[in-house]
Parts: sequence; C-alpha cells; structure tokens
Amino acid sequence: MLLALFLLLTDALPVQPQLEAALLDAIAGSCPGQKVALDRDLTRACQAYASAAAAGRAPVSGTAVSFYASLESAEPAPVAGVARVSPASHADRAAGELFPRSCRFNRAGLAAALLPGGGAVVCALTADHQTDLARIPGMVEEFDTVQVSGRLGKGLSRPRLFVTGPSGEVAELGMVASGGEFSTRVQLRETGEHSLEVLADGPGGPQVVALRRVFAGVKPPASPPPEPPPDQGLSGVEAAIGRLRASRGLPALQRDADLDAVAQGHSKEMARTRTFAHVLPTDGAMSDRLRARGYAYRSAGENIGLAGDAGAAHEAIASSPAHLSNLLDPRHRRLGLGEVRGPSPDGGEVVYLTELFAAPVIKSADPAREAVLQIQAERKRRGLPALERDGALDQIAQEEASSAARGGGAKLSGETAGRALAKVPSLQSALAELFVGGGPDVVTASKNLAEPRWTRLGAGAVYAGSKAWGAGGLWVVLLYGR
Repeated sequence: MLLALFLLLTDALPVQPQLEAALLDAIAGSCPGQKVALDRDLTRACQAYASAAAAGRAPVSGTAVSFYASLESAEPAPVAGVARVSPASHADRAAGELFPRSCRFNRAGLAAALLPGGGAVVCALTADHQTDLARIPGMVEEFDTVQVSGRLGKGLSRPRLFVTGPSGEVAELGMVASGGEFSTRVQLRETGEHSLEVLADGPGGPQVVALRRVFAGVKPPASPPPEPPPDQGLSGVEAAIGRLRASRGLPALQRDADLDAVAQGHSKEMARTRTFAHVLPTDGAMSDRLRARGYAYRSAGENIGLAGDAGAAHEAIASSPAHLSNLLDPRHRRLGLGEVRGPSPDGGEVVYLTELFAAPVIKSADPAREAVLQIQAERKRRGLPALERDGALDQIAQEEASSAARGGGAKLSGETAGRALAKVPSLQSALAELFVGGGPDVVTASKNLAEPRWTRLGAGAVYAGSKAWGAGGLWVVLLYGR
C-alpha cells in the first residue's frame, strides 16, 4: 500500500505555482535581466487548451494552442509552445523548455493537464507585449456596444481600428487619439463573430498591435478547426486567395513575374535580417521596392505573414481585418508571392511570406483624349454642357505636362494661364490644373470640371518615371478657358 501511494505521488502533476516558478526560473537563467510578467489572458488560453487536449477535443500542436490564444487574448502574435511529457510529474521541467531562447518577449502564460492515456500535456504562450488594451469581453449580447481603448507602446503612432463583421465586410472606424492613448466605441450590428484589430505605425511600417475576437449573441467555438492539409507552398496560397475573392464576387488575380520577384526579394531580406516588417533598412518600403523594379502601378498593397509554412502564414494574414482588405481590394488585378524559410526573430525556423497586389499602369495611346472624355462624361452626369476642345490650349497643356514630368514634381510653372491668354486673344480668363496618377481617370478629381463658366478645354498628357511617383506615372494638364 505504501509503495502504491509513493508511486502515485511521484507521478502527480505539479500545481500551477510550481509550473510558474519553473518557467520564471528557466527564463531568468536563459534571459538574464529580462523582465517577464505572467499574463492572465495567456494563462487562461493555456488552461483552456490543456483542458481541451485532456478531453480529446484538441491535438497536441502549437496550432491548436494558438487557436485558444486567439479566443482569450488580444496579443496579435503570441508564440506557442506545447509538449507531451511522461511521467506527469516532469511537467515543470517541460515548462522550462517551452519559451523562445531569443528572449524577445515580456509576457508569459502556461498550464498543464493530465492526459487519459498517461502523462501530461504542457502549454506555454509568450508575447512581446507593447500596447496596453483595456479588456474587451470575448462574448457579448446581440447588437451590443464595446469600448476599444488603450495606450500605444513606445515608438508606435497613428492608431486605427479595423472591424470585420460576420459577413466578412471590413470597415475602418475612426478613433480619438492623443499622446499615444486611443479610444472609440464599436456597435456590433450583426449576430456572430467580429474581429477588432488595432493597427499603428512603427519603425518597420504598419503593424498589428492588438487583435480581439468578439462573439455577439453566439458562443465561441469549443474546439479548434481541423488541422490544415500538408503545405502546398505558394500554389496553395494562390488558390486560397482565388477562393476568397471568388466568394466575394471579385475577379481572380493574375500572377505577375515582376511582383513575384519583388515579393521574393522582400521575404529573403526579412529572413536574412530576422526582421518581420513591411519596411527594412536594406530594401525600404513597398513603394521603394516596386520603384527599384521599375514597376508602374495605379494601386498596390502588401501583406506579410510568418508561420511554420506558407499556408499557415496566409491563414494568419486572412484572419487579420486590415490584411483582408488588401486581399479583397477590388482595384487589384495582379498578384506576386514570395516565401523564404529562415530563422524567426524568436530563434525558431519559419517561413516568411510576402503577398503583393497591384493594378499596373496600362498605357493609353492617347491619354490626353481619354482625360478629356473623363471630364466630358462627368459634366454630362452633372447636367452641364460639354466643353469645346481647343487645339491651341491643347498645345500649351502638352508643353506644360512635359515640363512638369521632366521636373519630376506635381507643380505647374505658374505662367500657364498667362500663356493661354496671350496665345488665344478671344479668351477672357483661363485656369490650369496638374494631375499625376496611374491613368487618365485621375482628372476626375478636378475642382473645375463642374464650374459652369468654363466653355473651352485643352489637355496634355505624358507618361514618365520619377523618384516621387514611380516608374510610369501619368502627368496630365487641364487648361480651362472662356
């Protein structure tokens, strides 16, 4: 009897304080001087996972741990560690092995549970906590309103909030921000899951600083979704993007070799520098990379993901409201993908995924004529008479467009209207506007197109590259007269 009791005691699961002490001692030994606090949300996530694993509702995998972290915590990118140990009494030893040796974290949570077949499962979650977010409940009543408020970490600025509703629609909501503090209220107008994402600008460009799942009028899922099939690489990512856009009635994106090269280059630089960011000191921002490639675009967007494989990295991207807006932007027509496997900022081996979206500049044979057609169509829509196309004004506008393009700026000489009055004596007054963009439709922003007093119009346009506007911008000058 005594022997049986001794064996039972030696295989007992360590209690929570023992697990936490073992973890903190191990961190102190491996990360001297690093201040790490136990986080209740991360601990609660590990407890939920450990209970689910013990009940057979979750596999022993980091992906399953991350699922429960997404339900309990607003940390945007916690790192999961999980282990099966036997005997269960060794759970505290395993706890000391489940954190990143890069020491780039300041919050941690952990839990353990006995498994039916013997032994135990141990879960640890760590996060580099930067932004303090006031607690948001994960489950609320239908049509409830939640408060989103907090304070940005050091080096972060310009907070904004993106909300994805149950229907998949993404909306950016205004926030009151001052001195790093931000606040707004969100009314949940649909029944189901909502994703609340706070973005801010940091040294590496825009970054997600908080991500919270909120279930309105429904219960959160009790178990993680089935594990994804084996990684299919970039072809699987391309197919997933195609399915997502098709489900929203959007056209498929065409793979673009130039965008592929830019995306691959950025993934390579992120892996080489072990830096997960949109902006790197070596290759700059997305616009810098596209400009260096000589890629002319009307619109462009970039997503980056970090995970064990390209498919998992894309899934993380697709679950982010701000990144989802890039995937579903109706303007985009081309797609570029790049993946590179390398060491993560935390020291593990991961895949850096870059997704590039763009609408390339497609040059028109006569952009000046198309610009005039845009103006005439808009005036017709507003019930205004068409403007008379004037050849003399066209010539001056063309000269001014070429001069502005050579200078690379978006500024007229200041003498355009005077030249028009001198060359066309019948004019009483004239006014010039300059536009730079990706196509002739840029002129629809004209402040004078709806002005009734104008009766004549000249237009000049030229495609040219510049440091400020990229490889193939279109300079258009409109010259109004009466």
